[in-house]
Amino acid sequence: MSIKCHFSQLVIPSDPAYAAAASKYASEIAGIIGFDSQDIQAIASGLNKAIAALIEYSFEPGEQATVQISCERIPEGLKLVLKDKGLPFGESLPEPSQLATLPNSAATFGTRIFQLKKYLDEVSLHNLGHDGKEIVLIKHLASKTLADYHAECELEPYEPSPPEIAAGNFEHKFVVRRMKASEAVEVSKTVYKAYGYTYARDYMYFPEKLVALNESGQIQSVVVVVGDHEIAGHCAVQYWEENPRVAELAAGVVKPEYRSHGYFAQLTEYLVDKVCDKALLGIFVHTVTNHTISQKVGHRVGLHDCAIRLGLVPPSISFKGFSETLQQKPSILIQFRYLSQPSNLTLHLPDSHQAIVAAIYENLGVAPEFAGNFADHKLDSQSVFKIQVVASLNFARILLDSYGPNTFAEIKGKLKELCYKKIEVVNLYLNMFDPLTAVMTEEFEKLGFFFAGVMPGGLAGGDALILQYLNNVPIDYKEINVVSDMAYRILSHIKAHDPN
Repeated sequence: MSIKCHFSQLVIPSDPAYAAAASKYASEIAGIIGFDSQDIQAIASGLNKAIAALIEYSFEPGEQATVQISCERIPEGLKLVLKDKGLPFGESLPEPSQLATLPNSAATFGTRIFQLKKYLDEVSLHNLGHDGKEIVLIKHLASKTLADYHAECELEPYEPSPPEIAAGNFEHKFVVRRMKASEAVEVSKTVYKAYGYTYARDYMYFPEKLVALNESGQIQSVVVVVGDHEIAGHCAVQYWEENPRVAELAAGVVKPEYRSHGYFAQLTEYLVDKVCDKALLGIFVHTVTNHTISQKVGHRVGLHDCAIRLGLVPPSISFKGFSETLQQKPSILIQFRYLSQPSNLTLHLPDSHQAIVAAIYENLGVAPEFAGNFADHKLDSQSVFKIQVVASLNFARILLDSYGPNTFAEIKGKLKELCYKKIEVVNLYLNMFDPLTAVMTEEFEKLGFFFAGVMPGGLAGGDALILQYLNNVPIDYKEINVVSDMAYRILSHIKAHDPN
């Protein structure tokens, strides 16, 4: 059984008069963990109200019972759990839209608990059968990172040079299969051993989240098991949220001591052959360019290079087992493989990018046609786009689905906002099936965007042209390592159009 971090418990009588004492206890714990005074006050107020509501709901007046209150440091911040063996929960939390319709006199328990969200970030109720029930309250600690949590609470620092394991000891005995829920903890440790606490997909550090994502079907994880039970690596299919017909091969990690035995390729081939839905348009993967190992694995399983996104990886990322010192923010190479090739493909691009895009698609096995410049094509009544910000990468993605009369001004304004917030890299996805992309690409390039590549199925309405913008991010192109002729051509085209 794992040891909980900064864990403590307090037991109080089922008397609301003790709520204030319990709140002071939680306040002291919150201060130790690192919350500021404003958050500490919110935690105290929320817990006070939660205890009062719980006791009133659970017990008859004068009933002799107890409430157990625990505090625990978790990756998100502080977790408070109120447990008792009174009346089971019989109602769920109301939705926000329902609150306005409730009469003032109907201050139900569920409503009172919902209102705790004014003070706390997460609130949930659980019936525990013979063990009673619990209210779980979580307050996020914004000023600290996952690395801070693990430094305080989890594994000892991993040695970057693990002992070598002779290949002959286990190469004949391994299996690739679907991950079991019970293996999620070991998979999280595998990510730690490969990346420390710098891996961008933070759900990989939370076994319960990894299990939940697999159970929901959002991702499908496979593992390579060496010997009788040791997890040596992991990879998953994650469906692209912008287009469910495209899936990403994500979270591919192999423990440093098991590298160079072909396990990453085995994981990838298993996903492609036995997990991916054959009705998918295609699959893609992001590979780093500070080394070329993962690029070669992608080529081995039929993935082809189609875009290079510059300066996307934070310099703090750790590649355990690799000794090189990163001289700049590493770039990402996108590789793609069609599972269902389109019979015909018409794209709309300015002349300046047609030759390189044609070469990329021909390398993917498709011969696109290019239509003319439709400057007079009818605009939609308004722009349709969304912005995704990944704070851990200082990165934003703008996905532009359709053009309206003010699209250029709107994107210009959003770019200015992102730069003001010190977002370092902005990618802009444009629909190459839309005739206006041939015109608007050149307009966006006037703002400082420049070519990155293409992403088949990158938008719900079609294939995406990816443009990129660097906000004071220096790039030395000699530090970008690629292996294929196609990748070199893409990189040369990017460099030629880089306004920086």
